[in-house]
Amino acid sequence: MAEQVTISVRELVAYVYRGGSIDNRFRSSTALTEGTAIHQEVQSTYKENDKKETFLEYLYKEDGMDIKIQGRCDGILETKDGPVIDEIKSTARELDEITETTHPVYWAQAKGYAFMYAEQEGLEEIQIQLTYVQKKSKEKKRLRQKISFQDLELFLKNTMKEYSSYARVLLHIREQKQKSVPDLSFPFSDYRKGQRKLAGSVYRTIEEKRNLFAQAPTGIGKTISTLFPAIKAMAVDQVDRIYYLTAKTVTRATAEEALGLMEEKGLALRSVTLTAKDKICFKDETICQPDYCEFADGYYDKINGALTDILWNETRLTRSVIEAYARKHKVCPFEFSLDLTNVADVVIGDYNYIFDPRVSLKRLLPEYKKRTALLIDEAHNLVERAREMFSASIRMNDFAVIADIWHGADHPLNKAASAIYKDLKNLSEQGEKDFVLEEIPGELEESMERFIETAEVELQESTEKDQSEELLELYFSVQNFLKIIPLADDHYRFTASKNGREFTLKLFCMDPSHVLEKTAKSFRSSVFFSATLSPFGYYKDMLGGKKDDYILKLPSPYDSSQIDVMVTPLSTRYKNREETAENLARSLYQQVTENPGNHLFFFPSYHYLELVYNHFRNYEDITTIVQEQGMDEIRRDEFLAQFVSGGNLAGFAVLGGVFSEGVDLRGDRLNGVAVVGIGLAPRSFEKELIKEYFSNRGRNGYDYAYVYPGMNKVLQAGGRLIRSETDYGSIQLIDDRFLSPKYQNLFPEDWGNYRIKK
Repeated sequence: MAEQVTISVRELVAYVYRGGSIDNRFRSSTALTEGTAIHQEVQSTYKENDKKETFLEYLYKEDGMDIKIQGRCDGILETKDGPVIDEIKSTARELDEITETTHPVYWAQAKGYAFMYAEQEGLEEIQIQLTYVQKKSKEKKRLRQKISFQDLELFLKNTMKEYSSYARVLLHIREQKQKSVPDLSFPFSDYRKGQRKLAGSVYRTIEEKRNLFAQAPTGIGKTISTLFPAIKAMAVDQVDRIYYLTAKTVTRATAEEALGLMEEKGLALRSVTLTAKDKICFKDETICQPDYCEFADGYYDKINGALTDILWNETRLTRSVIEAYARKHKVCPFEFSLDLTNVADVVIGDYNYIFDPRVSLKRLLPEYKKRTALLIDEAHNLVERAREMFSASIRMNDFAVIADIWHGADHPLNKAASAIYKDLKNLSEQGEKDFVLEEIPGELEESMERFIETAEVELQESTEKDQSEELLELYFSVQNFLKIIPLADDHYRFTASKNGREFTLKLFCMDPSHVLEKTAKSFRSSVFFSATLSPFGYYKDMLGGKKDDYILKLPSPYDSSQIDVMVTPLSTRYKNREETAENLARSLYQQVTENPGNHLFFFPSYHYLELVYNHFRNYEDITTIVQEQGMDEIRRDEFLAQFVSGGNLAGFAVLGGVFSEGVDLRGDRLNGVAVVGIGLAPRSFEKELIKEYFSNRGRNGYDYAYVYPGMNKVLQAGGRLIRSETDYGSIQLIDDRFLSPKYQNLFPEDWGNYRIKK
């Protein structure tokens, strides 16, 4: 029996008829997938005998391989000259700019449907039609061709000739996966305490198409305990793809390591790690223009060869592997990694690739989402990240700058930018400093849409690099703002902020739960897990949990004797910091001398850190190291590398920063941790809006806005200490409020036997 690959017409022609060179700036304007509203509007004008959303299928056979081609045709129109295949496309371009040669890939898609329909109906010829709809004006332009079945057969033969080598790679990958996944065993000789229960819960969640919220203590092995069962679910045809999402680079590396361990046990599938564009770009500046970047120039002419090469020869497509093949084939490494997500079985990347409405992977079509599982690591981070992703802002002075650069009074860009500046200027006069607006005026939204249209034309034509980059940055800000406006409901506030002559308008998402729930609902299953989902009710609420979702709270796998917790009832309130700084430094010194080894001290701010450090450095017998603001990855690695086994080092770091979570200093590399303060964020206009919002909904607004997010930072910092069954150490919690019931109720179980410093 021949092996079979199934592919949609859209995917097939996108692979073969890519064409051109890459320019990501306006990708959304020319995407293959268009808004359903425009499709439905055109289809509503069809006559009674016309068909819409017609499913078509054809089995192409070649040398022991069957390729099933299928898809839904937008329309099949009955005319006096015979059937017409109608393909509907929306566009931001002016219709008079579009000719029969503008989008070869669209014609190819229409030909694919035309071949299948003509073959099915036994037609000798058929007509194909592209119906373009201008997004703003909703005007339509129709281009039509008549084509013989013989020419359609030749078209399909040539298309499949280009695609078949890639199809064989896909079959090879699938065969490897099908052989290796069923026999895959857990990559360790035994499960740690709680690990089997977590793995079983993840498998059951995916099997039943449910969601899971799991709190699994640090050191339990959460990554392998979630990835392993999700991969095993592939064996019984429950899931095709896994997205492992996390906010931290270090946890992405942990996922890569887990896949490596399973590969050593015989697993053979493809995983790809997504790296931010500005980090993986080979050029000094991320300008995706063929005249600037040789890796963007002719990208679509080179990418198919690059894909076939890497997929045939590699399994774990990490950043270094992607970069090597990108240089070999001279293609953009970022776009290369995104194209690999179409094939990969496991995708490792940041939350925003799924949840951010502005940058999420549009190529992940609805039919694929239903067979995709999400594993969301360090899920406590997603609450604040989601607030950022679902919020957007614009600044008044940015438009003044653009109006000044394009200063000609009759220049369309000057007019568009000046109109927004004027609208924002009027809004700024409605209040002082920080205030809330009742609505976003319709005229401002219209002005922003005009600005986008004008900016696109200018960016496509501009030869001045500095000018175009400045405009490009504002273009994206306005585009992001317009994308968030449709989401803004009663979970939002429209905020305005004045700082001198600067005025900022923001769509502020106070409660991201509704958007998170809507996003997760489109996937088969979502597993939200972290060492610190405490309190459980808060995180389930904020992450969009529902009543029928599973919950799992696992106890610590370690003995409480491994950790010595001490509460030092010293005031760390802002008003007391100067007077208590010297005593605080003394308490930290005592911790190091009583428990020799390496220690990490966490402070709520750099200013407070420096205040205490200036006292601590008087103890010259202790070597110190201090976190700097804006450290890059190299400097962070150098910081952590100084925590060596057998050392005697005191590290000063910021609570909630890069060193307070996701850092794994096992064994003798870390012997003690101190957390200064309860992690409360300073009072602010936005935090007060959050407090008021949740108070009005019957919850404790102060806890939602301040206490729970702050205490999570404390728990994460404390979690750096005990990472294995052989780790021992001390934690000092410095603040008198740690002795209050509110905070003690949030302590993990293994902190329960704390002692109080006299």
